[in-house]
Formats: sequence, structure tokens, C-alpha cells
Amino acid sequence: MKQWLFLPLLLLVSLPAWAADADNISACVKKAKEFSSITLDPFAAAYEGNIVSLSTAKWENVLCEVKFGEVYNLLIHNRYLIYKGYAGKDAYELKKSLESRTDEAITRMDTHIALLKQRLDQVDVSLRKPNPDQNWLSRYIDEGIEKSFGASQRLCDGGEARQP
Repeated sequence: MKQWLFLPLLLLVSLPAWAADADNISACVKKAKEFSSITLDPFAAAYEGNIVSLSTAKWENVLCEVKFGEVYNLLIHNRYLIYKGYAGKDAYELKKSLESRTDEAITRMDTHIALLKQRLDQVDVSLRKPNPDQNWLSRYIDEGIEKSFGASQRLCDGGEARQP
């Protein structure tokens, strides 16, 4: 009796997997058409579904690695049209380069922000003392801003140094 209860449960659990396999194959067919104008027959795919890593769909001269309907790699005639989710290896390498350059710029900006905050704290202390040299303090802040943004941009608002 327990066998009869287990069989429908097994079928219910495996149905979503079959649907996911069809979605994966369809995603490969769609991306092959989009990136190369090649029309692939979804029924001709040699498909290996994988729960843990990427699933693969193969046709003659085509390898597609896919997961949850998203194509991760698409190799057609030994050329990656999609590589790690990007439009080829060149696009992926450019993304990595731009990401690295952006991270470096952000790090520099964070350092400049910390230096500007330090200057502002120093000015704040000076402005609490008797007879602060307001012109010098303004120039001190402006100089830090100018160094942070470069000589081409004097102040964030483009104006002159203001009294605090």
C-alpha cells in the first residue's frame, strides 16, 4: 500500500524538474538564435540536467551551459557567444577590467572622503576657539576639496569659498 502512495509523490516531485529541463533547452535555443541567427531544434538536443552545477544541452557544433533558464555559456563552432553570462569573452574581460577600475576609484574616493571629514573636524575644533582665522579655515577646506576633485573643479557648487 505504501508503494502506491510513494509513486504519485515521486511523480509530483519530478514534474517540476522536467519543466525546468524544457525551460533550459528553450533558453539555449532562444540565445543561439539571438546571438548567431542559428535555429536549433529543441528535440535534437542531447541534454544532461544537473541539480548542483550547470546543465548542458548539446547539438552538433553547439554547447550550451544553462541553469534555471539562464544561459551561462554558449559555445558555437568553438567560439563563445555567451561566456559566464556575458556577450562573449571580450565582454566578460571588459566587465572585469571596468569592475577593477571602478573599485580602485571607489577606494580612492573613500580615502578622499575620510581626509575631507578629518579636515572638517579640525576646522570645527578651530571654530570653537576664540578669534578663528575664518579665511584660512575656508581656504584649508577648499584646498582639500580641490585636491580631492582635481584642479579642474574648484568647488562642488562651482562657487567661491564661503564663510562657515
